[in-house]
Amino acid sequence: MDELSGWVLVVWESFNAVGVLAFALSGALLATQKRMDLVGMAGLAVVTATGGGMARDVLIGATPAAALTDWWMLAVALAGALLVFLLHRWMSRLDKPVLVFDAIGLGIFVVDGASKAMQHDVGPVGAAFVGMLTGIGGGVLRDVLANDVPAVFRRESRLYLLPALIGSSLAAAAISLGVGYWWLMVLIAVLVCGLRIASELLQWRLPAVKTEAMTIIRD
Repeated sequence: MDELSGWVLVVWESFNAVGVLAFALSGALLATQKRMDLVGMAGLAVVTATGGGMARDVLIGATPAAALTDWWMLAVALAGALLVFLLHRWMSRLDKPVLVFDAIGLGIFVVDGASKAMQHDVGPVGAAFVGMLTGIGGGVLRDVLANDVPAVFRRESRLYLLPALIGSSLAAAAISLGVGYWWLMVLIAVLVCGLRIASELLQWRLPAVKTEAMTIIRD
């Protein structure tokens, strides 16, 4: 992706901050559902907000991870946890705004992840995987730590992993073809965001094998 500068960089980083906050809110909200204390809320918020980026940086050898050097990421994530702690009774009203912010963050993170992987000499296929992981990794870690099946793998889940993979693949392909202009990356991020929101509004989901619950009879 072209080097960002000026107002474009400010807008891009602002979207990143919105995504970090949205992911942190989702982690802290799950922590409240699991009856965790403030420390648990903060931990789950930070893992959700930064886990995908950390996994990306470890895989591509970009160490120390950005979340450990860009202090604002941890600050935003902790602010999200504190916000939920103080206002958790009213957080149900934020479902739709958080969905939009989460979708924006997903779009930005998958594009940014694929771009950073390409910058570290990862091939297009590997970069597409890394970009997808950047977008969904934090949520997967959140659910695992909360002892849940990751939301992206549940039968009833709306589209999440697929928009992430589509976006990261398009970004990696564009960069490998030499057309990774910043405005094209923004369009790809908007596409991912739109697919994510549309899947919730229109209840899109991937097909799954129909199974019947098994009842275990004990003597």
